[in-house]
Amino acid sequence: MAALVIKVRRLSRKPYIPNLDQNHILTIKEDARAASLSNTVQLNNPGARMEVQEKKYSAFFYGTLLHPCVLKRVLDRGGEDLDIAPAFLDGYIRHQVSWADFPAIIPASKSHDFFKTKSPGPDIACVRGCYVSGLTEADIMKLDRFEAGLYDRKEVEVRLLLEPVNGLDSIDIRNLFEPMTNEANSGELQTRKALTYVWNQYLDELEADAWSFTDFVAQKLNIWG
Repeated sequence: MAALVIKVRRLSRKPYIPNLDQNHILTIKEDARAASLSNTVQLNNPGARMEVQEKKYSAFFYGTLLHPCVLKRVLDRGGEDLDIAPAFLDGYIRHQVSWADFPAIIPASKSHDFFKTKSPGPDIACVRGCYVSGLTEADIMKLDRFEAGLYDRKEVEVRLLLEPVNGLDSIDIRNLFEPMTNEANSGELQTRKALTYVWNQYLDELEADAWSFTDFVAQKLNIWG
């Protein structure tokens, strides 16, 4: 008697729309306020108060948050105190998420094995994005919530293409995606540690095609920014 084979197929996801309504932002603000209060120490002397120097974080963004308008909206602040620079992340490949406007990165070896592509060389197995430093614990909490559990936050090492400039609005957007003369000597660029978000869902939810920042800006930025 032939064995009965049952195939179980996961339900396809609905297209993702960024949850940036007022109630969502209010919850993010409450979490951020709690994080901020946790950094305040009340001394024994009544009335005396000391602010603990808050730890700062750096992050590498490669998708929708690559655009300062979207990043400022998620952080709910202008980012005048943040430093930003174009950067490379080696060893990863960026893919379009099949049901969304945003991308995901996965290790280049996983991309090669799953999509059966040619083994990527060092010039392909890298992701262009931006390095942002000066983020607070409250900022990281907002970013974690924004990523909605679809990614794992990991520490990576990135290579800077230019010296960081102060203020998110100070960056020339073209420097985040257009080729630059010093890319040919990118092995000599200074490196920095940063946090980034790596896809932790099924790989068949990704497309083999790369995600395009220029297409996102032209077609979807008005929704996200």
